Amino acid sequence: MIMDIEKRLDQAVAFHQAGQLSKAERLCQQVLADNPRNADALHLLGVVAYQVGRHEIAVNLITHAIEIDPQQIEAYNNLGIVFKEQKKLEKSIQTYHKAIEINPDHAEAHYNLGNAYQEQGKSEKSIQAYHKAIKIQPDYAEVYNNLGIVFKEQGKLEKSIQAYHKAIEIKPNYAEAYNNLGNAYQEQGKSEKSIQAYHKAIEIKPNYMQVYNNMGNAYQEQGELKPAIQAYHKAIKIQPHFAEAHNNLGQILLLLGNFHQGWEEYEWRWQCRNSPAGERNFPQPLWNGSNLHGKSILVWTEQGLGDEIMFANLLDSLKKIGTNIIVECEKRLVPFFQRSFPEIQFAPRENPPNSRLLNSDIDYQIPIGSLGQWLRTDEDSFKQNRQSYLTTCAEKSEQIQKRYKSLADDNILVGISWKSIGIKQRQTLSKSTALKDWTSILSQRDCHFINLQYGDTEPELEQFQAVTGLRIYHDQEIDPLQNLDDFAAQVSALDLIISTSNTTAHIAGALGKRVWTLLPYMPDWRWMLNRNDTLWYPCMRLFRQHTIGDWNDVFQRVSLALEQYIMNDKTDPKL
Repeated sequence: MIMDIEKRLDQAVAFHQAGQLSKAERLCQQVLADNPRNADALHLLGVVAYQVGRHEIAVNLITHAIEIDPQQIEAYNNLGIVFKEQKKLEKSIQTYHKAIEINPDHAEAHYNLGNAYQEQGKSEKSIQAYHKAIKIQPDYAEVYNNLGIVFKEQGKLEKSIQAYHKAIEIKPNYAEAYNNLGNAYQEQGKSEKSIQAYHKAIEIKPNYMQVYNNMGNAYQEQGELKPAIQAYHKAIKIQPHFAEAHNNLGQILLLLGNFHQGWEEYEWRWQCRNSPAGERNFPQPLWNGSNLHGKSILVWTEQGLGDEIMFANLLDSLKKIGTNIIVECEKRLVPFFQRSFPEIQFAPRENPPNSRLLNSDIDYQIPIGSLGQWLRTDEDSFKQNRQSYLTTCAEKSEQIQKRYKSLADDNILVGISWKSIGIKQRQTLSKSTALKDWTSILSQRDCHFINLQYGDTEPELEQFQAVTGLRIYHDQEIDPLQNLDDFAAQVSALDLIISTSNTTAHIAGALGKRVWTLLPYMPDWRWMLNRNDTLWYPCMRLFRQHTIGDWNDVFQRVSLALEQYIMNDKTDPKL
């Protein structure tokens, strides 16, 4: 009987290693029918349950195996993996520590412990666990790969790259390490090196869809849009429901002015792992472009403040259909929007949502960015955009203007904003400038420069003045992060706004102010390509980088334009 059980277990292990899970499961069940307390069979059955997604059953089976044989190191290790998959990280960590307690030299348990700490955001503990695994097993390629991931998360890109190279040195056909190496090079801005690493990953693993998506991003950053599109299409061909690739393809098509297909692909943004900020779950059916006459619709804003402001220009078009509109938006925008669109109801975004927004009597709901597929289907459809669609408090704006004019000796009032603040660090840095880059502009006479940069800028302003002797007026009475209505009144009081691509530019554009927007070489999709105007804001003028990362040329052109503006008629909208 014992020999028969051992033989069945050996066969079950062989079937499991060959990927024949159902056969392995059947043999384990047969063993347990003869011996219900066979720890090896319970453990293997638990591993099979985990592999087919039955996590609770896996926990029960492996736990039972450990109760019978408390020295089963592999059972503790695998139980930790199941707990991690369930996002029960503390339990996972405790279980790995138990495995290490039994055998301190169990390299895989240290490696898995490092993974769990990494997911908890405890980078230093994660690194300690990886180093322990390497000390036990110096040729552990997977550990070096994960070390690279942790270093990248810490912003230590050179260390990250070294770790990936070490993983590849140990395991030359390690496609995942090549992909991660490409990502690190991409983060460094070394697109050519990143593309080389991605190509190597694809040589090893031809159907590696994530690599094609990453490669598309690298090509796009270089401005090579045709190969970028091909890469996204290849990723989608491998996995038709690959949301990130669809979303990236959508944004590149919008960048190129292919609105019909671009908006369609842009809808995949909600299925991405890192979906845009502001996703809501309202009970009403999603509007599909059907006739809205006599109907009501809930529109909810999404993503950042700049996006909420830009997409608000679609509300006019929606209103012309003759529908009853309710809009949920960022709390700070409510008074601003309500004044600008008096026929529309506005409610602040709250969690949980305001109960009136859950009313089943509302016919439809839609995220504001999804209105584009119905209301901005081609370039001609943008022509209905008004020069201004947001309205400030006129009295407040006049008071601010009067105060500034008295300070400026009737010089031209020019507001400046020089950086972007966002969660996507690399994208944010590409859109941002240093205040010293503005010296040629801020040195111009006949202008009184006013700070429109949100956030804590006083140390930066003081240092700039100490170095250059140039002063930018900072209005202590206005905090754009707290009161957008006051900030909009401030923007409205000025003659000219010069800004990088951020919320300030969007507010100025929506107010119909003369605004010059400075763009990186590869801008957000909304700014499109090779044009000095934008479909979104009729009074905005765009100044683009001609070379990746080169702001000098941009500021030379802006400085020259400002000289011409000062010399010419200040009311000429073409300037």
